[in-house]
Amino acid sequence: MIPIPERTIPVQALARLSGALDGCGALWVVGGSTGLALRGADLGRPPRDLDLYADEEDAVRLHERLAEYAVDEPAESVTGIYRSILSHYRIAGAAVELVGGFRVRTESSRYSTEVRECLHPLGETWSADGYPVRLTPLGHELIFNVLRQRPDRCRAAGDLIRQHPDRHLAALGRLLARSGLSEEDAAAVLRYAGVSEDVRTGGGGECPG
Repeated sequence: MIPIPERTIPVQALARLSGALDGCGALWVVGGSTGLALRGADLGRPPRDLDLYADEEDAVRLHERLAEYAVDEPAESVTGIYRSILSHYRIAGAAVELVGGFRVRTESSRYSTEVRECLHPLGETWSADGYPVRLTPLGHELIFNVLRQRPDRCRAAGDLIRQHPDRHLAALGRLLARSGLSEEDAAAVLRYAGVSEDVRTGGGGECPG
């Protein structure tokens, strides 16, 4: 299969979203299938929605800016291994989910999205019709999908990391150092990324400010 053509990615929704949130002071990143597809990942089908991540405090400001597109109000969601504040929107025909304060806890591992501290500064910028859109670091996608046991998405993120290790391994190391992954889960992350040694030792656990 070939990577999903860009025309199947909701670029118009991304542009309108970025324009609506411009100057609001909150930091957010795009993750999930859209973030992977924008980088050329072969997912086998077009992204079904847009996943936005923000810290819980910033999610409040984002919702205020997106109120005209909202289909519900922010509410705490605790399901299975996940905890977050979720709200949903319809923008330019695309379904958008805003995930605030996202946390994952399995029997042996834990992981929290720290958008201001890590995901935003470690991410990459993509342009949607001239508007900048910040994407989650691929290390986040890999860690998250290892924890939710999605080997297809692990391979997609891992393959992209392997293509440009110089751009992604340092960020992966920092995210691993700040997470609470079990040795088994950390080893799986490194294996998908094609890393033979523990990159956590080089990151010091600090994300750029």
